[in-house]
Amino acid sequence: MNPELLRNMWVELTERRVTLMVVIVACILLVAISPGDWSSAAFTAELVFYAVVVVWGTRCAAQSVVEEIGNKTWDGQRLSAIRPWTMVWGKLLGSTMLAWIGGAMCFAVVLYATYRAGGGGTVVNQALYFLTIGIIAQAAALLASLVAVRRRMSHSRFDVFIYQLAGLVAAGIVWRVWQTADPSSVFRRMTGGIDAFAVSEVWWWGGSYDPGTFYVASLVAFVFWTLLGNYRVMRRELQVQNGPAVWLIFLLFLAAYAGGFDFWRGYIRESGFTIGLRAVQAGMAIMLVTYAMALLEPKEIVAYRWLIERFRTGQIGALLSRFPAWGYAYLALIGLGVTAIFCLPWSIAERANIYGGPMIVLAALGFVLRDCAVFMAMGLGQVGKRSDIAALAILALLYAFIPGMFAHIEGARVFFYPSEYDPAWLNPLLAWSQALVGWFLILRRRDLRVRPQI
Repeated sequence: MNPELLRNMWVELTERRVTLMVVIVACILLVAISPGDWSSAAFTAELVFYAVVVVWGTRCAAQSVVEEIGNKTWDGQRLSAIRPWTMVWGKLLGSTMLAWIGGAMCFAVVLYATYRAGGGGTVVNQALYFLTIGIIAQAAALLASLVAVRRRMSHSRFDVFIYQLAGLVAAGIVWRVWQTADPSSVFRRMTGGIDAFAVSEVWWWGGSYDPGTFYVASLVAFVFWTLLGNYRVMRRELQVQNGPAVWLIFLLFLAAYAGGFDFWRGYIRESGFTIGLRAVQAGMAIMLVTYAMALLEPKEIVAYRWLIERFRTGQIGALLSRFPAWGYAYLALIGLGVTAIFCLPWSIAERANIYGGPMIVLAALGFVLRDCAVFMAMGLGQVGKRSDIAALAILALLYAFIPGMFAHIEGARVFFYPSEYDPAWLNPLLAWSQALVGWFLILRRRDLRVRPQI
């Protein structure tokens, strides 16, 4: 049996804690069921499920590794013979097992009420939804804590709350999307059955799908990637090297997933237009990943000096094997941007008074590279949250405060973010100039060019 899971079970599942969980949840559910209204009982059970599995479960997952660090036992676990995947699911399931005991009781009430109301057809989707929203919330919280551990950040109670918040945000997104597909959802009950984002079908890559089935399938896919992310970060924490193949497959999956939605299918028929729009949709998703990885990846001087040395000596294979994740994401973004530039019929856009479309896309690529330089300049060789805060503060200045100060000057915004302007070439020229200057200054840093003397 998984030794990490067994250890967590002994710690979490004490007689007193299990008894309290079962008695408290059972009392709440019995009060909800006693009037005989199963719809109301399911509503109460769903809220208790979110409170126990999502809110409390994410807290348990977020502090599962942090507590080991606080108790000075994490280094011993890192040096043990436990494999990374064994460690991941031992921590994830073991630390949240008590929450899942309470959640299982609520889960049973919700499924029974769903069966009484709509038969067995909707039970499967409901079951998968509740299972996966709990798993993805807890896995996201654990992943956030592992990323912080990987970056050697501090772990105060507030930090644990931030890791927990990552799981709560993930669950919140899943919950809100699910409400658009579930006619009996909590959201519609609270708003009198009104949901402006409700849909009767989802169009994806030319096919029409039932929203509930499509969202559950999507959720299962993202649960898989979240668990895989935990596994890969745990591998690095246990001193096992990761290759780039899995990350490249994830980028391909994300681009295909985001680019597949056909919300514009009713008024666009040109093949070039559809390819270009899919590239734009995929590019927006990849851009978010680029920013996230540029912010979150460790920026170790030794690692980047090693990459520069491999580049100088022409060892491209070795360079690509340890190329940063944000770098691969940015290369994918460039490919999608070039596709959009060459496939979108910009003459049609210009008739709609949208000028300089290709130049705006080109400028966006430059500004993203500039922003990555900001993250790198602030974080290279730094440990802790201050570098992240400094980088985010600089981006706030570049995108909000400084442009606001010069809002009265016509065209001043082209210096700071993608904008329409005549001449259209000025926007990408300014963007790429800032990016190249930023990276030139970074590469001129002495700690990247010269090995420290011992």
